[in-house]
Amino acid sequence: MSQIVIDHEPLSTSFLPKKLSFREKEYAQLLGNLKGRINTLLLGPIGSGKTALIRSAMNELKDLLYVDCLLYGTEYSVLKELIPSNRFIVSRSNYDLFKELQRIARERKLAVCFDNFTSLKDFSVMKKIMSIGICVVSVGRVERNLPSLNQNMLSGFPSLIRLEEYSVEQTFDILREKARLSLNEGSYTDIPLRRIAEKLGGNITMAMAILRALALKAESEGKNTIDEISLEDLLPENDCIDELNNDERTIFKILSELKSLPSYQLYNIYAKTARYPKCERSFRNYMENLCAKGLVRAVGERKGRIYELVENNEEKAE
Repeated sequence: MSQIVIDHEPLSTSFLPKKLSFREKEYAQLLGNLKGRINTLLLGPIGSGKTALIRSAMNELKDLLYVDCLLYGTEYSVLKELIPSNRFIVSRSNYDLFKELQRIARERKLAVCFDNFTSLKDFSVMKKIMSIGICVVSVGRVERNLPSLNQNMLSGFPSLIRLEEYSVEQTFDILREKARLSLNEGSYTDIPLRRIAEKLGGNITMAMAILRALALKAESEGKNTIDEISLEDLLPENDCIDELNNDERTIFKILSELKSLPSYQLYNIYAKTARYPKCERSFRNYMENLCAKGLVRAVGERKGRIYELVENNEEKAE
């Protein structure tokens, strides 16, 4: 078997490069805001590098905590997630949990990142946390998330960092660097890298996963280069993606990032993300179309239904 991949790590979602290409200015601003205790909104589309910025900052600042609001959306779950398990608390009420967090904030200069912040059930928990001197970074997909916050809440975020989609050329440059670090010299040319960039320019997360899938397929089939594998054969569903309407594309992008979601939760995120969200009945029609095209599978029935990417899409969207 030909060895195409010599290092899997640079192609994984957990890999953090020493330099954040095309995001140096935004990272410097985020780091400066955190060190200066400035509450910040970090907004950008899927695959634009928001997670990489936050994870890089967490590597540099030990007191930056992280909460994914898709998993922890209530005040109780947020507070419980922020407080170390070794802290003894007599009562587990919201009041006592908040008092414990306040004590911790006196001991350490904490900062908290609220990822997917629009999924919070009650935004007041952010305001409470800011009120005790904890710096907050709220991360969302697009600027239309802002109406979810009232003006009183927005006044607590004096800084906005806006990430634009990567261009095709930027995506190509990042993929070329990933290939240099991960793939055997001589096992690739610029041609498939540019083709991937042209298909998915803007969503670097999915573009990286496609490159990884292409390399692994070439290796498993004993090919000498990834150029010998047809991108269209590997990813036939991309033609289907081109045929999706704007709402279906929005839903697919959400699942590309989050992999699997209960139907009601997927609809809630779609309703907050889409520019002109449709009713639940239309949403069900969109899901039927995505399932019919083989992009998404439905698991379970009715209220307990979960939607997830099909196997090939999961591999590409990580």
